[in-house]
Amino acid sequence: MAEEHCLHGFTNRDIGARLTSRRLLRSCALDPKTASAKVRRRFRRIFPQSLTAKIPRTRRWRVTNFGRNFMCTSLSLREHHLPNVYSGVVH
Repeated sequence: MAEEHCLHGFTNRDIGARLTSRRLLRSCALDPKTASAKVRRRFRRIFPQSLTAKIPRTRRWRVTNFGRNFMCTSLSLREHHLPNVYSGVVH
């Protein structure tokens, strides 16, 4: 959802650079091949749902209009509605 990816799309390396500090790639941050494979598997999961589309004759991907709407809705639900649902739950 970063604005720099809206114009030119994104590559595996772009996403990998953003995720190195996250839990997903923290364990394989020193091995670029393993990190690249993990990101590729994530791409493979979201491609069939039509959230992303490949830009022809490049190694870049873009987020589709459906994907952008879906991601905005899910982020909105996570940040605004889920805290209200779990506020009544006592740990």
